[in-house]
Amino acid sequence: MKRSILMPVLAALAAGCGSDVVKPPGPFTLTMGTGDAQAGAAGSALTSPFTVGVADAVGPVAGVTVRWKVLSGGGSVPASTMTGPDGVAEAVYTLGTTAGSKLVSATVDGATDTVRFGASALPGPAARLVRSAGNNQSVVAGLAPAQPLTVGVLDQYDNGVPGVSVLWAVQAGGGSVSPISSPTDASGLATATYTTSALIGAQSVTATVAGLAGSPVSFVVIATAAITLVASVPVAPNYGIHDTFVRDGLAFVCAWNSGLLIYDVGNGIKGGSPANPQLVSQIVTTGGEVHNAWWYWAPGGAKRYVFIGQEGPGIIGAASSGDIHVVDVSNLLAPVEVASFRLAGAGTHNFWVDEQAEVLYAAYYNGGVVALDISGTLTGNLATREIARLEPGGPGSTYVWGVQLFNGSIYATDMLSGFWQLRLTGNAFSVAGGGNNVPERYGSDQWVAGGYAYSGTWGSRLRAGNALKIWKLGATGAPVLQDSIITAGIGTVSDVEVSPDGKLLMFSAENGPNAGFHFYNITDPAAPVLAGSYLVSSGVHTATFATINGRLYAFGAKDPVAPALIILDVTGLAP
Repeated sequence: MKRSILMPVLAALAAGCGSDVVKPPGPFTLTMGTGDAQAGAAGSALTSPFTVGVADAVGPVAGVTVRWKVLSGGGSVPASTMTGPDGVAEAVYTLGTTAGSKLVSATVDGATDTVRFGASALPGPAARLVRSAGNNQSVVAGLAPAQPLTVGVLDQYDNGVPGVSVLWAVQAGGGSVSPISSPTDASGLATATYTTSALIGAQSVTATVAGLAGSPVSFVVIATAAITLVASVPVAPNYGIHDTFVRDGLAFVCAWNSGLLIYDVGNGIKGGSPANPQLVSQIVTTGGEVHNAWWYWAPGGAKRYVFIGQEGPGIIGAASSGDIHVVDVSNLLAPVEVASFRLAGAGTHNFWVDEQAEVLYAAYYNGGVVALDISGTLTGNLATREIARLEPGGPGSTYVWGVQLFNGSIYATDMLSGFWQLRLTGNAFSVAGGGNNVPERYGSDQWVAGGYAYSGTWGSRLRAGNALKIWKLGATGAPVLQDSIITAGIGTVSDVEVSPDGKLLMFSAENGPNAGFHFYNITDPAAPVLAGSYLVSSGVHTATFATINGRLYAFGAKDPVAPALIILDVTGLAP
């Protein structure tokens, strides 16, 4: 009897406490409430919360867990909230710090619906001014550089802020800038066009927004004399053209399987000039694959021999092929091959001749650096002429691109192990310093002048070969890296050279929209300043300077397709 009375009482108590019991899963319907399509400053909480309603067949349901999630755009919301007596749950969304569209979802177990709220994060107040594009361009004096000067106005989270007025003014060098005031666009960028004055050298412009960190921002534009293309000599597309060696008005053009082409570019033997090169003679050495050349002037005055490097097939770090061929040019009209040197299992690339000591230094790829005695009469097999040999990076880690003698040291760029300073003493090489100092890129050509060296990089290792390394040299010890010139829009620095007067640095570039010739003023050899560029869409493999009749020229090898010897008058670039 007591049990029958107790059960209805318990049932009544349970019914009276229904609002404190979590409602079991649905079926529920989930509907969007308020808060959709709001906008606020990046990184801040939205003014109004997002709300959703949960109901079943009877009506709104209290005590239901609503799960919230940021689907895109960053920021934060509570992981979950619970519906109140009215069946409504809400969540405050804190926007992410990146401006743009955001998306947040709300879901409930037992409901098939998902509600999605959209929001927009707007840039906050302008905080700083930054340089975006257009600095350090070069252009012929009196003209405007190709790229507009561009700054960005950013908020505290680096979002571009639109609608901010930027003031532009010429700082030094004359010229004109237009407009003098420009608003930032939807991305927070403002641009202006600068037209240089007739003055040669650095000119500058400032962009200012009062009160912002980083303001004013300065842009430097280098006004140059015109770089003039004086000749483009087609070369048979028999793999095309590699190095060119120019001396005494003669250009020795290495045209691969077309052989060595000797042009009069100011010597007088055929009435040629830089603007009108005239072919003197041609020779295809044994095996072809003519890559580089050096017209050797012996200390006694003889100008009898040209050394030719043959570049055969190879595998970086493992194998290479190709010999040194010696051509007698006593009669420039009828050159004759008279001798050769072969290093078993290795092939030559670039070389340098110490004419006073009568020693040829050859980069022999995986064979390292080789020194040859070139004194006296050269004929037949020159195997007995080898003086010394060294693999600077060690076996398997050596693949030498080029060598150069300077102040008693031999400097070598190894594709794999970096930039080395070597010494030849008697019949042996030794390492004076350097090496294992360019791990991120393959090394390419180098040039040493005035106590500094400049070495190129090529291809793609850990990084693209768009860097020119600047080294400080000492009498002993390792070369010390000072800085690098990084050129956007290229993948290879192929050839490097300093003008005879030591004032102008040039490198050739391939693989990218900025391929071609690049020239730098090295009045301060530790801090080159861009003096001018001449772009060649297909790229320039090698380049060399020559002074002819008092004018400075750059000779370059235009890459296939349509290979050609390009000759530029760059007299006006020299400081």
